[in-house]
Amino acid sequence: MTIEQYFDRPDASYFVPDPENSACYCKKHWNDDAEHIFRIANEVCENTFLFDLNWDMERTYEPMVFSGEIDWSYMPSGDPEFVWQFNRHRFFICLGQAWQMTGDEAYVTCFLGLVNDWIDRVPLDEKTAMGPWRLLETGLRGETWTKAIRYFKNSSLITEDFLDRFAESLRLHARRLVEKGGDERLQSNWCILENSGLFEIAMGLPQCDETKEWASIAMERIYKSVKVQVYKDGSQWEQSPMYHNEVYHCLCCVIFLARANGIPLKPDLEDAVHRMALANVMWKKPDSHQFTHGDSDDTDLRDKITMGAWLFQDPVLKWGGYELMDYEGAWDFGSNACADYALLPVREPDFISACLENSGDYYLRENWNRNSNLLHFTCGAMSTGHCHGDKMHVDLVVNGEDVLVDGGRSTYMNVPLRFALKDNPGHNTTTIDGESFTTFEDSWYTNKLSLPVNRTYRAGEIAEFVQGGHLGYRKKGIFVNRRIIWIKPDIYLIHDQFYAEGEHEYRQYFHFAPEGKVFTEVNSVTFQGKETRVFLNFLTKDALLESSRGVTSRHYNQWEENDVVTSVLKKKGFAGMITVINGGNSSAAEPAKVKVVETYSHTLRKPLTESEAQAVKITVGNRSYVVILCNDEVLHTSDAVIAEECFATGNVCVFNVSDRKEGERLYAGEVLHV
Repeated sequence: MTIEQYFDRPDASYFVPDPENSACYCKKHWNDDAEHIFRIANEVCENTFLFDLNWDMERTYEPMVFSGEIDWSYMPSGDPEFVWQFNRHRFFICLGQAWQMTGDEAYVTCFLGLVNDWIDRVPLDEKTAMGPWRLLETGLRGETWTKAIRYFKNSSLITEDFLDRFAESLRLHARRLVEKGGDERLQSNWCILENSGLFEIAMGLPQCDETKEWASIAMERIYKSVKVQVYKDGSQWEQSPMYHNEVYHCLCCVIFLARANGIPLKPDLEDAVHRMALANVMWKKPDSHQFTHGDSDDTDLRDKITMGAWLFQDPVLKWGGYELMDYEGAWDFGSNACADYALLPVREPDFISACLENSGDYYLRENWNRNSNLLHFTCGAMSTGHCHGDKMHVDLVVNGEDVLVDGGRSTYMNVPLRFALKDNPGHNTTTIDGESFTTFEDSWYTNKLSLPVNRTYRAGEIAEFVQGGHLGYRKKGIFVNRRIIWIKPDIYLIHDQFYAEGEHEYRQYFHFAPEGKVFTEVNSVTFQGKETRVFLNFLTKDALLESSRGVTSRHYNQWEENDVVTSVLKKKGFAGMITVINGGNSSAAEPAKVKVVETYSHTLRKPLTESEAQAVKITVGNRSYVVILCNDEVLHTSDAVIAEECFATGNVCVFNVSDRKEGERLYAGEVLHV
């Protein structure tokens, strides 16, 4: 077929509508990205492959060089993820962009050679069905192939015979996706990734009854899958920002193509994707990256937020994205989109902290500045193999720097590193008697689950409060709960409650960012970052601190050592472990002065036991607070808990005693939980 027959609709009906203009835009505004693409394209022309693009799902760090024929099923170190990443063919797009920015036909020749080689030597059969032709990669090529061919539309080297072969291979892709998809896959991110690819193939090929049927099948599956996968709070159910954004990206592509081709969309779909975009704003760190929560990498979110800002014309999303249309968006959506985006106003969000109550993720944020503080608490349900054993885990950013971190993923192979990063001790959470509350049979299957319970969030003027527990130790007769009180802007109290009988060993884990240095003393830890100093005070009587080295991973196929501190307590009956954290810029930060204070019953006029209530006085500079924490139902008739002349009638209360006169009693305080 001719190029006119292949592209049978106006350019605005496709991705990459005007690559010549996009090339000029990207060289002017995104030169570093362009240079990165040139490096990849030039290496691909030499049969050298390194996967280090921003959203490559499985990055590599050692180039793979083929001196002779390319082995499309090559599996270095026994990791099939390389096969799958390789056969997504994202580098075809890099070749197209490089050609558009240089006019060098070597990039076209390379593209033609690789496509023809793959079509000739990678047939769909039993051998390749779980390799290059795995269903997920079949769907992802629906995007990369239909985008890539757009770049080469005006090359004289694209022949009618090549277009015939290319189109026929895409039809084979589509028929495989139609045959193997279905309702049994609706809950998996694969369903969206595969069927967005099917839709992209249907929109990318010349239109006929069959392509229209493919589009209809794809959209019906996508509608159903979005209902299953996307929570009301905007998060995708797999407890992984990485896969949230893979699903979100594919849905954005579907929305763009449907609009470009006059295909009506159900409002529920667009609303769900808009919520997914806003979730990225809610959970982005001060450096605009996502947390390495679940199977996630430390990736900049601004390009994904920018995509949503333009699609939904949302000033809040633009505020969270780039000032100009990002590099990939400029190519995908064209120069008109770049101009529209530049005119879109910017509006700061009307929220600061965020409660994603469906997923069980909470973000306690000081402000939106680059050097702000942010605490992430997670206590959500397990969903798929991308979840980790991270209930009650805490990430902490102080002064814009990572302090307490999630270990990330590093690998999907069934090796000790995979389990170390997924297991409970690989997170900033707790364990009892050396037993994990979540266990894994292999890299993907969880054989011991733990129901999250007791999730509560409240924002006050002085402080914010979040708590969550789980039933992972119910067979031992133990209930576990974690409370976090954030006294704004820079004091964090972590209160772990263990409701038990008999003697048990309790462990709290604290994993520190590898860039910092950690200094451990008897009851305290100091973290020194680049420009940040953070202090941890451990107030639990008889608890011992253990220092060790752990591992953390910010990208697939990468890991490095980091410091880990474990607080260990052996105790009979109820245990309440309290940690107070504060810090800030190294030039001004000083450790909080902290002490446990006695609690009393107002009505009974007697001291309360630890199992009934605990209280802490915290002083930083000229600011001083008393926090009262009830561990049991202790308020009798007309009763209250008293500590340091603070009169509390709630389960969790914070009193600002900074300006209190000597002998003055304060009443109520700020009640965070009743």
